[in-house]
Amino acid sequence: MSVQPWHQSVWHELVRRQQSGGLPHALLLTGLEGIGKHQLALHVAQWLLCLRDEAEPCGQCHSCQLWAAGTHPDFMLCQPEDGSRQIRIDAIRKVNDFLAQTPQISRCQVVSLRPVEVMNTNAANALLKTLEEPPGESFLLLETERFGSVLPTIRSRCQRLQLSPPGQAEALSWLQQQGFSAEVAEQALRMNHQAPLKALDWLTREQSSQQQKWFELLRQWSQGQIPLQAAAEGWNKLEFQDVTSWFYSILSDCLKAKLGVGPEQLVFTDQVFQLLPCATLNPAKLITLQHKVQAVLGQLLSGGGNYNKQLLLESLLLDWQQIVQDSHRGEHA
Repeated sequence: MSVQPWHQSVWHELVRRQQSGGLPHALLLTGLEGIGKHQLALHVAQWLLCLRDEAEPCGQCHSCQLWAAGTHPDFMLCQPEDGSRQIRIDAIRKVNDFLAQTPQISRCQVVSLRPVEVMNTNAANALLKTLEEPPGESFLLLETERFGSVLPTIRSRCQRLQLSPPGQAEALSWLQQQGFSAEVAEQALRMNHQAPLKALDWLTREQSSQQQKWFELLRQWSQGQIPLQAAAEGWNKLEFQDVTSWFYSILSDCLKAKLGVGPEQLVFTDQVFQLLPCATLNPAKLITLQHKVQAVLGQLLSGGGNYNKQLLLESLLLDWQQIVQDSHRGEHA
């Protein structure tokens, strides 16, 4: 697993630190989704496990061969499994048991744990002792996209490594190297907060057409062309977190437009101005709905939120309808 070009300087600094004094037992990699945190973590893991003292994983030794085969006995990946959005205590117990053993091939053991913020309280507490008293020569590489949602007890026992997205020109160039035109790449980056890997996933999964379907349902509901149940059911068939995140972005753009932000600074410019005249928005109700969606999204991203999706979507759509009606009244006042 190679390091993305925009993380090369971070990688070289990690190598320098390990060779001069050693890396900390627990690193917490933070940054936006889709900028390459996990790729960097896996590259670091392979390098730490490599049997040769070089500035890159050699790719030839027995350890690197096991890594390539996905069967390295001294590496563990801990993340939500079986459709769950949480990392539960049983998974952390496996991590603790793994680290209590001695390395079989390499000089150390490495655990990659992602995303840290979806550990429930019991799981986080179970990890604390390992963070405080690391057994033997071991490394924990933790990842998070929402540093503020990580428990303070976890944050205080890790050394934070803040990763930044590339600049606009570098991100655009990288996407073009993947075979996309400048226009398509620029749109994908705008839709995904300038995160290149997320933009690439957005393009390969054809999420643009998917989001257009979400928008059509919202537009039809806004104009009274379909009943509430049909609009909610249409959204309910899709990934709940993706729909909620998209709707939050739509609301954010509506609020920005109300405040006079130019169209070039919006994510969903065309869709927003097709929905309603933003100048006549009721900002108080818009902010209230935005906060409501933000709270739901926060629960989903943290691995919680056992919602009745149909009822929740109907509630959000009704709140949106009230904003639309207020906007039409303001337009004709």
